Amino acid sequence: MKIDILSLFPGYFDGPLQTSILGRAIKQRLLDVQLTNLRDFGLGKWKQVDDTPFSGGGMLLMAEPVTSAIRSVRKENSKVIYLSPQGALLTAEKSRELAAASHLILLCGHYEGIDERAIESEVDEEISIGDYVLTNGGIAALVLIDAVSRFIPGVLGNQESAERDSLENGLLEGPQYTRPREFEGKEVPEVLLQGDHKAISQWRLEQSERRTYERRPDLYLNYLYKRSIDHKFDEETTTNRDHFKCDKISVVLEVNKLKRAKNFYCKVFGLDAMSCENKFCLPHEGKTIFWLREVQAEKKNIVTLSLSLDCACEEDFCYLLRRWELFGGKLLEKQADEHAVWALAQDLDGHAWIFSWHRMK
Repeated sequence: MKIDILSLFPGYFDGPLQTSILGRAIKQRLLDVQLTNLRDFGLGKWKQVDDTPFSGGGMLLMAEPVTSAIRSVRKENSKVIYLSPQGALLTAEKSRELAAASHLILLCGHYEGIDERAIESEVDEEISIGDYVLTNGGIAALVLIDAVSRFIPGVLGNQESAERDSLENGLLEGPQYTRPREFEGKEVPEVLLQGDHKAISQWRLEQSERRTYERRPDLYLNYLYKRSIDHKFDEETTTNRDHFKCDKISVVLEVNKLKRAKNFYCKVFGLDAMSCENKFCLPHEGKTIFWLREVQAEKKNIVTLSLSLDCACEEDFCYLLRRWELFGGKLLEKQADEHAVWALAQDLDGHAWIFSWHRMK
């Protein structure tokens, strides 16, 4: 893979690109990283690359030097990426996708940003490494290169580790242990010492799920969402897991207008509005209690819910979806296969609902 980095400070990259895994990959020609100084394309005697914005505020990189720099290295198969806090979040999935490209051009932001016309004209995609602002885009470019390089064959000594690492399956990695078996009174879990590879694999999955649930609930919700789409909840992967067992679940739904939300849910699910008060349970599904809480719009927390409905037939399931749309909700997506039907919907307050119905075997 070839990577061109466009930056005002090309010397910033010398150390990271000459050491460790990235340095070795470049020496082995698995990666070809070239640096371009944006100032080489500056205007006038003083090679000007920045100017004051019409809207006021800090300095911006000018459109002409940026577009000239990009066009000097761009080829037919190039993908131009602008490292920007306004871009889509860099994920393991996105890193794997970018690793399949033959040529990446990484445009590093500086000052307060870049003239929008250069972005519209030349940039294929904006990517962010997180919800924070850096002193320059060089750090973000290094993060992206490091994340992408892991998926290039030969860069890692053991390519399988890239597949097993944290986040590759949507989960955080669970605890790991090495010798000795006992340290300061703490012992290695017995399951890891018995040589039962299936049991070890199951234990690792459970620990990953637990850790993700506790530390990154946002990732855990996304993990559940993807699994519900892929229908991967089979008998083997849904064994008894004590930390997920419960007799009753209470879900708080924050809504803008309590009366409107209550009427919507009662009409959709055929509930008695007089008996619902500010809470309700779905028909044939008594383990989950939904509480409605009225809050101001700017303070509302949006949640994603995944429910398997106990409908008598597929027609009943589809009837519920029609009622959902009839009373103001949105049906965003619907899919079906030989095993189940599922739908992604949105209620009046923006909460996402994943409904599924499994066909009888």
